[in-house]
Amino acid sequence: MIWNEYIKQKVKSMNIDQYEIYLAKVESTSIEVKDQQVECFTSSHSKGLSLRILNDNRLGFSYSTEFTNEAFDQVISNAVLSARNSSTDELYSFPEASKPLPKLKLFDQKIASISKEDKIDKVKSLEREATTYDRRINKVRKAAYQEKTASEYLINSNGFNLSHQRTFFSCSIEVVAEEKGDSQMGWDFDFSSFYHELDVAKVGRLASSRAIGQLGAKPTSSFRGAVIFDNSVASQFLGVLATSFLAESVQKNKSILKGKMDKKIFSDKINVIDDGLYPGGVATKPFDGEGVVRQSTTLVEEGILKNFLYDTYFAKKAKTNSTGNSSRGSINSPPRVGCSNLYIKNGEENPDALLSFVDKGLFVNEVMGIHTSNPISGDFSVGVSGFLIKNGKITTPVNGIAIAGNVMTLFNRVVAVGSDLRFYGHTGSPSVMIEEMDISGN
Repeated sequence: MIWNEYIKQKVKSMNIDQYEIYLAKVESTSIEVKDQQVECFTSSHSKGLSLRILNDNRLGFSYSTEFTNEAFDQVISNAVLSARNSSTDELYSFPEASKPLPKLKLFDQKIASISKEDKIDKVKSLEREATTYDRRINKVRKAAYQEKTASEYLINSNGFNLSHQRTFFSCSIEVVAEEKGDSQMGWDFDFSSFYHELDVAKVGRLASSRAIGQLGAKPTSSFRGAVIFDNSVASQFLGVLATSFLAESVQKNKSILKGKMDKKIFSDKINVIDDGLYPGGVATKPFDGEGVVRQSTTLVEEGILKNFLYDTYFAKKAKTNSTGNSSRGSINSPPRVGCSNLYIKNGEENPDALLSFVDKGLFVNEVMGIHTSNPISGDFSVGVSGFLIKNGKITTPVNGIAIAGNVMTLFNRVVAVGSDLRFYGHTGSPSVMIEEMDISGN
């Protein structure tokens, strides 16, 4: 690669101690359909390069979206200047190769043969599945399809010369159901590394069924009872704690989990895993943002905290090894420690069977305001909607109610875990049943 050799030779001529070159390329297509007409069809291409250097234990960083020798010269100059203005830290280093990269199936070889018409027909089919599900579905707010081809290259002075390419396809739809003056929304999505695995029929039907199911929902009186979170809600609550599993948060006193290693923090029904090699996961890659091989890390085993997530720097600080959790948000910022595919492991219960355990309670399938939860303290107060449960069966749809508490306490009171693990982006969970909570209504 011309860009690679040019920068390497320039950096070597400047007697820089260590260097790391990272290149990312993304090609994407987005389609939106409404009333069986294409409302939006866009294609884009982006490419960028970043450089990190180490000089006298000082870390420098720079990047560019231009690929000319003049731009590369400027990137090197800016990285050197950045290093001069940074503090020295003996823990700074770039990793060295340790083991071969795993072979992952993440690239759809057929992407080049998928026609524009096929993609449009897929989105139209998604919309048709939703609108024909029930006559009460009278509006589709957005039926969308997106595809991406991403390529990454990483080279460093310790001998890394890595590359990775993957495809990513997704579809989503948001619908509105109306009856007797009541209006309710429903949403669903799907994603895969392979085009043919996108199940638009299932997505359309599920979005519509969610909207239909909530018709007639109204607040209920306050009560105390068991609560079942569906997999989407459970994954959002897990997401509140995501940063607490990061070594950076622990070492900077910003994690609720600090000082709890090898202690029981959750119910023994809860097992939490971060797996950078999870088949088809959003964050699945053979190597992390620094080139370290991805891995599966058990964070919580039967309720006991077993591990944190590390990149090279914070692993050195803790005198341990990287878990392959260096993450890059984009080329315009340095990598930092982050979760990959974080999830609660499947339990043994069929999700429908969870209902049979409840005499009086609440099934929650939507939560509002989860972003206001405090990830350091774990405290939350959110609005929820779903269905009342009576004698083991779903009954009346409800909304306008609230629950509050602490996420640590919530996961400590889980008495049953479903077998319906599903990922919502980087975070996933099966359904979970909470022993008892205060539900605030009228």
